[in-house]
Amino acid sequence: MKRYILKEYGSWGVMLMAFAAGPAVSGRFSMKALAALLALALFINAKQSFTVWMRSAASERSIPLAVFLVQCVLATALMTAVAGQSITQLIPYAGVPFAYLLCLKLLGEHALPTEVLGFILLSLSSLIGRFAVSGVIDPRLFLAVAIFFTAGVFKVRIQFRKEVRYRVMMIVYLAASIVMYLTFGLPLLLLVPLADNLLSALIRYRPALRTTGWLEVSKGLAFLVLLAFHYA
Repeated sequence: MKRYILKEYGSWGVMLMAFAAGPAVSGRFSMKALAALLALALFINAKQSFTVWMRSAASERSIPLAVFLVQCVLATALMTAVAGQSITQLIPYAGVPFAYLLCLKLLGEHALPTEVLGFILLSLSSLIGRFAVSGVIDPRLFLAVAIFFTAGVFKVRIQFRKEVRYRVMMIVYLAASIVMYLTFGLPLLLLVPLADNLLSALIRYRPALRTTGWLEVSKGLAFLVLLAFHYA
């Protein structure tokens, strides 16, 4: 069963920090939030069995498909139990995971649209976290979290590739992020940790991989503190 456990620690980290945004801005935690977190973990981990299914020969696809479906059914049942009759309010957001799986299947795991949708999908955890502890659907929180963490896609590409276009994309993305925050009335203070992303786009700044990982975690935690402060 080890082949069906997702070992992308960066993805797990982003999901946990995004989920933490919900309780952080609500100022409380609950058993419902814990159940919702378990459902999200099942959903995210299902990516591994979906990937195994894609890469397997036709005669060997039945088991990974079954594992994928079982995880999705269990996660859906658990999320329905948490949300109750309010589950209908979350249905419109189901388009995000479907779009991600479609890109994963058609474009591949490392295509830029797939990676962007992947970070948006992980950021959806913030919406679930907020809903689980307060019953509030907060699309502005989801937008703020998604914009912040999706910047990591371009940061990683700058880190591992020497193409100038990714530096340009990073600068354009940060400019678009400012516009989006202003448009939806979000405080620009939340984007301050992304100064590191701008620095990486402007100069040849390539720290060690482990250093980069901890730096991204630190930026995420700083973002959560600023987010909680803003909502407070």
